Amino acid sequence: MRKALYILFLVCFPALQYLHAQPYTLEDCRRIALERNAMVQEVKLGEEVAKQTRNQAITYYFPDISLMGFGFQASNPMMNIDLGMLGNMALLKDGILASAVAVQPVFTGGKILYGNKLAKTGIFASELFTAMKQDEVLAQTEEYYWLLYSLYEKQNTVSSMKQVLDTLTKDVQQAYKAGVLGQHEVLKVQLQKNTLENKNVELENGIFLATMALAHQMGLPVDSLDGFRLHFPSDLQVRDPMELYADPASVIASRTEYKLLQTGVRAAELETKMERSAYLPKVGVGAMYYYENLLDKNNWNGAVMAAVQVPISSWGRGSFAIRQKKIEEKRARIREEDGHQQLLMQIQQAWGTYVEAYLKYELAELAVSASEENARINEQYFKAGTVNLTELLAARGGLQQSRDNKTDALKDYQLAKSKYLQVTGR
Repeated sequence: MRKALYILFLVCFPALQYLHAQPYTLEDCRRIALERNAMVQEVKLGEEVAKQTRNQAITYYFPDISLMGFGFQASNPMMNIDLGMLGNMALLKDGILASAVAVQPVFTGGKILYGNKLAKTGIFASELFTAMKQDEVLAQTEEYYWLLYSLYEKQNTVSSMKQVLDTLTKDVQQAYKAGVLGQHEVLKVQLQKNTLENKNVELENGIFLATMALAHQMGLPVDSLDGFRLHFPSDLQVRDPMELYADPASVIASRTEYKLLQTGVRAAELETKMERSAYLPKVGVGAMYYYENLLDKNNWNGAVMAAVQVPISSWGRGSFAIRQKKIEEKRARIREEDGHQQLLMQIQQAWGTYVEAYLKYELAELAVSASEENARINEQYFKAGTVNLTELLAARGGLQQSRDNKTDALKDYQLAKSKYLQVTGR
């Protein structure tokens, strides 16, 4: 019995999870996207590659140790010595040679040092690239979230308009039966209802596609969206953009893109130093210990060594290679300055879009108030018989459009605000 209850619990547990599942807030969507988005996971693997490159570069500080073993067995002696009356001496018919060599680089022109610095710079650049991709993922996640908000709000508007239209339909049918209105008036109302139904179908399809896109952005499976729900704030506040204004020149340094440009300049400088180090003298010390048995006698021996390499003939070629690296440095600095200007333009553009979205929302609010008043007056006049049904339906259609425009304006405002905070490093 206990086993049966345990199996029943396992079967029902997913359903219990679904019943108690909380709808995703915007912060939930952002957090899950950072954890599970495929692009974010891929660029994080790039960080791991950069770290392994750094670990590899560190190993060049340590001695290079190698072991060698050699043995042979010849069918005939490899050396015969004529001893005259004493006959011939056969040598090297078989033998064994084994050695261990350790070489420690003392000075390599700075190549190892700069190589490690370049690897460390690569890790930093990879982390910046990851942060930049995370910003892109968060921006796309918010865009899908607010798109769904606008679609659901428009669906609510359609629902409320349908309720009003249902009431109007009853009034028109009664007036038609009483002979006050004609058949064409009834058809006008029916046509308006059909238009709302078509609008609702479009919204349902849009919600389905946008939900699938958001789930994919969050790294969730898109083949089953039954348990995917969103929570939208009910008290959205539209703040004056001046409360969040930041001077563009003062926030450039905090931008990930600008740090990445600066890192590019630093990497180009290190590559120049590494290229120069390839043509400087190199010093190394080492030790060797070996065993050999080539003349049927065991011999053990050891030695210490030091080596100095001066690449004289490479200096001519190296001068051109170094000049190439210097040119790459200049290109990196040009990209940094150009990127600085583009980021300033981006911040100014985002600010302008933010202010424009704020003003459009204020106008949309006023339009909704005017449309509501217009619809209310036309409804009163229709009941009094001073306004025909066409004017009333037009007023109702204008109210629906104004509410949809306000919803779009609120969505655009939230996206513009988020974009401005992003481009100002916040």
